[in-house]
Amino acid sequence: MIALRHPLLLLAAVPLVLWAWRVSYRWGIPSSRPSSRLGRLSSRWLPILVAMILGLAATGPEWRTAVRGAAPVVDFAVVLDGSSSMRILDRPDEDRWHAARRTLAQFVLRRPEDRFALILFSAHPVTLSPLTADHQRLLGMLARLDIDSRDDGTAIGSALMTAVRRLEESPARSRVILLLTDGVENRGRVTAMEAAEEARRQGIRIHAVAIGTNGESLVPLDGGGFARLHVEVDHASLQQVAHLTGGESFGAEDPTGLERSLTSVDRLEKTLLPVDPPSEGRPLARWFLLAAALLTLPLMVDLAFKRGKRRPDWVVAS
Repeated sequence: MIALRHPLLLLAAVPLVLWAWRVSYRWGIPSSRPSSRLGRLSSRWLPILVAMILGLAATGPEWRTAVRGAAPVVDFAVVLDGSSSMRILDRPDEDRWHAARRTLAQFVLRRPEDRFALILFSAHPVTLSPLTADHQRLLGMLARLDIDSRDDGTAIGSALMTAVRRLEESPARSRVILLLTDGVENRGRVTAMEAAEEARRQGIRIHAVAIGTNGESLVPLDGGGFARLHVEVDHASLQQVAHLTGGESFGAEDPTGLERSLTSVDRLEKTLLPVDPPSEGRPLARWFLLAAALLTLPLMVDLAFKRGKRRPDWVVAS
């Protein structure tokens, strides 16, 4: 089928057609005054037809055909831990919070065809973005995101259940929850295993990334200086949650390990799913221009023969 890449340019063709109608070529083809019906129609309508074809050529016409194949389509619900322990410095130049946001942004950029939802949690989960394919908006939200320590805690189960609700109505055949946390579940009305069981029933996989290691670490204070905070990561529970749903569990002791973990998730979720076949377009503008040139040729020949001659009386009179 024929499609126009710039259909609004058809409006620009309207003045051209009106001009061709008002000042249409009337000398005749090929005689000075057309005597046949074909000659009269040609002298009247050829300029208008040429104007219309030129207008269509400007809109970028294409012949579009379906391309058989598949495209990678996965719906992700990203569950990001926003508890105060994410301020811990696993290396001097970057804390866990900034490392998580940076690597998540890289993960999103590597998957331009997929949709993402974003859930931030500490003591309670908050859906910051429903499923969206607007990656620029999502990346801007990640860049502005910050931790609110007034609502501290780690409600992993409640956050996972929220992610399940975000994905349960998704039409995608591949639905994935990506959990990033550095703590042990200590808040919420739903346990992580209960949420994982619900995800399994819905056919949703959970990939869990445990950030950091057990023990004491330095946390920067708002007024300056550092405090020591004891943190535990429940690796065993995260492994159970992931494996129950057919997902994978990863350990990320520092930002470099976090990058490797998300790269592994990226490789795992490269499933090719059948989708409505995309189409490709073959430009037709050159053929429209060729048709306009061929239609203009008899007009140019006629003008060449009459160049320098006086206009016929019948043209002047009319």
